[in-house]
Amino acid sequence: MVQAEVRVELDAIKHNVATLRAGTAAEIMAVVKGDGYGHGMVPAARAALAGGASWLGACT
Repeated sequence: MVQAEVRVELDAIKHNVATLRAGTAAEIMAVVKGDGYGHGMVPAARAALAGGASWLGACT
């Protein structure tokens, strides 16, 4: 059986949010699922903020 692997690229999150931010004058809200299905809500949220997100939406 093949084992699945998930890789969360924090630099990609930061880059994608920055790309969205560059294309609009509106504020950006990044929505992070409660601990990102076990993949780290806090690091993902920090990456989004570093990319220019103004707001965070979270579900716990």
